[in-house]
Amino acid sequence: MIDLSFLYFFLPLFTALYCLSPKPLKSRLSVIAAAGLICWVDPIGMIPMAVSVLSGYLFGIFIFNFREKPVSKLLLGVEVALNVAVFLLFHKTAYDGAELLTLLGQSSIIRNVISVGTAIMPMHSIAYCVDIYRKKYRCEHRFIKVAQYIAFFPVFIAGPVLRYDKLSPQLDDPQVSVEKCASGIRLIMLGLFMKLFISNTMLDLWNDVRDIPIVTMPALSAWIGMLAFAFFVYFEVNAFSNIAAGLSSLLGFDTPRNFREPYKSHSFMDFCRKFNCTLYQWCMDYVYRSIRKKGGREIFEFLAIILTVMAGCIWYGSALRSVIFGAALIVMLCLEKLFEKPLKKLPKLLRTLLFVGILLVIMPFMAFSAPMEAVKYIGAMFGMGHAAVDTTSEYLIGTYLLLVVLCVLISSGVFGYFFKRKMFNNEYLQTIIQPVWVIALLIFCTAFLISGNDSLYTFMF
Repeated sequence: MIDLSFLYFFLPLFTALYCLSPKPLKSRLSVIAAAGLICWVDPIGMIPMAVSVLSGYLFGIFIFNFREKPVSKLLLGVEVALNVAVFLLFHKTAYDGAELLTLLGQSSIIRNVISVGTAIMPMHSIAYCVDIYRKKYRCEHRFIKVAQYIAFFPVFIAGPVLRYDKLSPQLDDPQVSVEKCASGIRLIMLGLFMKLFISNTMLDLWNDVRDIPIVTMPALSAWIGMLAFAFFVYFEVNAFSNIAAGLSSLLGFDTPRNFREPYKSHSFMDFCRKFNCTLYQWCMDYVYRSIRKKGGREIFEFLAIILTVMAGCIWYGSALRSVIFGAALIVMLCLEKLFEKPLKKLPKLLRTLLFVGILLVIMPFMAFSAPMEAVKYIGAMFGMGHAAVDTTSEYLIGTYLLLVVLCVLISSGVFGYFFKRKMFNNEYLQTIIQPVWVIALLIFCTAFLISGNDSLYTFMF
């Protein structure tokens, strides 16, 4: 999706055409761009788009018209089942490209399809119909408006997940302005910088550690590698979320913030709220509350927690690694609930350090496809290798220390605090520095793209 042709040809051309078009044409251009993007990646990806958009539009009307009758629940169930099937069949697991058919050992053309938007469009379609069923708003009879919401292409790669009631006024009247265009360009450049420089470098560090045989891996190297993988995942998804927010801003839309310094959390529940915030809220609204309201017994509470966490983890892919990591996360959430009172008495800094340490211990279950490899890696983290430190560890620290420190500063919010509170509050500095660093990032990212960076989609595709 992001390359030189996109940055220097599609983006300025489409933005200019969109800004100059009358309001009724803007929505059509957005839907055409979504379909064009999907066809450019793989034409078979039009199947999930067609199913999500058509099911959302048609079932939304049917559910609204039969909202007082029992059949509305059946209609909603069919709509949800269709979109869940699209998600499981077409959505690839993050990082290794596995999906449901791989787990089942089935051979199908779907396994070779590279589709975009299959993690977002089904969720938009389900949310739209569920909210109509809950009488939150009336159905929309304009097909193009529903299609634009469900297939809102800026958020195809990594969200944020949008709500129809929040986006609807903007769909009717997108506020295109010079200020929003400038903000959009800044966010796109920031996202590209995170992806090309930080995320990819953390991936290189992780790959360097993975090349070390686990039986001889020093404990320090194992911890460095897992820290690199954690930063890689965060900056990868956050980068595409920033790009999505930037593209949305260019089109005149405001999208919600998707990350709130999750690695600064003091508990796993806090981490779930802050890491991909819109996904967390979607899972809470449409999975947890749908199950929890069925009864007040503890069994429903426990079942709601399990399915909600699993839904959030499977959003990153339906491979075994996502399921196992989700199970580990459920165990930690249950332990936190069990020891809630004594944990609250600890200082927040200590709780944060405890959370980060435990997160790094369970992260190998997401990093490795085979569970036994993850178990062996965790053993290496606790000294199962022949040494705690060796020359390889010293090399990794000497080579990547500055970038790891930069990752810590950015992910903890220190970097953002300095720029927002200390520098950009000064109107004079803001006027001078913002254009300079945006141009600098553009030159920097262009140089990366010209160099033939071929790992741009390593995680998302």
